[in-house]
Amino acid sequence: MKGPVADVCFSPALLPGFEKRTDRIVVVIDILRATTAMCTAFGFGVKSVIPVMKKETALARKEKGWLVAGEENGIRLPFADFGNSPREFRSKAMKGKEIVFCTTNGTKAILKGRSYGQVIIASFVNLEAVCTYIKKQKRDVLILCAGWKDRFSLEDSVAAGALADRLIHAYGYLPGNDAALAAISLWNQASKSLLKTVSRSDHYLRLLGIEDRKGLRYCFFPEKFRVVPGLQTNKLINLPEIKE
Repeated sequence: MKGPVADVCFSPALLPGFEKRTDRIVVVIDILRATTAMCTAFGFGVKSVIPVMKKETALARKEKGWLVAGEENGIRLPFADFGNSPREFRSKAMKGKEIVFCTTNGTKAILKGRSYGQVIIASFVNLEAVCTYIKKQKRDVLILCAGWKDRFSLEDSVAAGALADRLIHAYGYLPGNDAALAAISLWNQASKSLLKTVSRSDHYLRLLGIEDRKGLRYCFFPEKFRVVPGLQTNKLINLPEIKE
């Protein structure tokens, strides 16, 4: 009997090549740094994250009293309460907060992905929880890399490969497209020296001077947060954990 399928999409610009479905899980990955920051925030008790496409929308929410996190081209928005560094969200003060998020790539990918299935977000810091959630759901999966302004990014594609590799080789998923096979090959090669590999990527180098090396390294080492942020209507909430 045919098992569920894992596809990979290397850029939101490639999404029109996929069928719009409601029965699929769409896993959005933006390692540097949006989904890492959001997953960290949920790990420290954030109640919800509201992703928005435009900084003007975020500013309007800020003027209405909302907490806002966001960046443009890696640089913190001037009116934002938080930037996009995951380490800004490692605080007990996050508990119960609702935060509007606006980023160059990640929030756009989240909002575009919702036409293609149920959106959840993943990063290395919550990869184990995401795998457990998907395993229990037993639905087709589309892993969507946020990339950089619709272009391919190495770090997101490597993380997509890590997830696809687990789904296919441990959970019986079938590779849905060549991108899934390519991502797994990237992961198998990069995982031998992950930080060395990703530290040569365009976006890692772009962020040097904006995020310190310790903050960048954090994005590539699992924290094992048991959180699975999922989009419901217009906000991300922590979905109920499905235990083994």
